[in-house]
Amino acid sequence: MIYAKKKIQHASNLVAQTAKIITNVNELEEKNLLRIEGNEVFVYPQIWKDKVTALNWIKCLHLYCMVKKRFKESDTLHFKHFETGELIGSFKHKKASVLIF
Repeated sequence: MIYAKKKIQHASNLVAQTAKIITNVNELEEKNLLRIEGNEVFVYPQIWKDKVTALNWIKCLHLYCMVKKRFKESDTLHFKHFETGELIGSFKHKKASVLIF
């Protein structure tokens, strides 16, 4: 019974986190700080403060694409500089990587 309570609580936290991710991504798209085209995400790397933050961003944006764009968990996502189009990170084989740090 205790296990069930913890699992339910964990699921509700995941739902709340996913809702927050969706809200934040939508706000960034409205402000033209983020653009998603197919499996490419154009973003300004300046909003990534360090490598840990960048990896978290990549994971969150992949989750967003799974929920809103119907991506599969195994789908690849490429992150490119918003202005130059240079590849700055990716999410491949369920693993995030950053190329700019």
